[in-house]
Amino acid sequence: MTAKRLEDASLAQVTGGMAGAQMSGTPADDRLDGTSGDDRVDGGAGDDVVLAGDGQDVITGGAGHDYIIGGQGSDQLSGDAGNDILDGGSGDRAADLAFGGEGDDSFIWAPGDGNDQFHAGPGNDTLRILGVGLQQLQGALTQEGRSDLSMKVENGTITFVDAQGQPASFNGVIHVNGESLRFSDVERIRRG
Repeated sequence: MTAKRLEDASLAQVTGGMAGAQMSGTPADDRLDGTSGDDRVDGGAGDDVVLAGDGQDVITGGAGHDYIIGGQGSDQLSGDAGNDILDGGSGDRAADLAFGGEGDDSFIWAPGDGNDQFHAGPGNDTLRILGVGLQQLQGALTQEGRSDLSMKVENGTITFVDAQGQPASFNGVIHVNGESLRFSDVERIRRG
């Protein structure tokens, strides 16, 4: 395993090997690269970049604005506090579970990424859907839980509004090409 040093950052702790590792970041901005095993990674404070390897990884971004990318296994990604970007990994078809936590978080998903789940949490959260046209996305979206909401589409973004026309968080499922993305407490869905 290798750790790359970023400006004003260092890696606090790495244990384990190819079977899996436990990694902890520092209060600074870190880059943490997972192994081919089942890793447990905590980015700590700072604006971290965490790349999960293969395996079934558990990744926690910690405080700060983190960018977390899942690997080839079924990963669990948690942004915690901060405005985080969570990406389950492209083309792995594994079922990833992501928690945004506090802050304005984004979750990136595309067909081929598997049957993922995103639980947004407090903040102004966005699903970014890649490789799907807006019309297809509208047809693939099922809103759940609140019958008083109506869909609003503007500039490639889907939002839901309540009876007074105010934006509202919503839950739902997007079904595309035999895969699904289940989500909760999201404020908007955006293409690209």
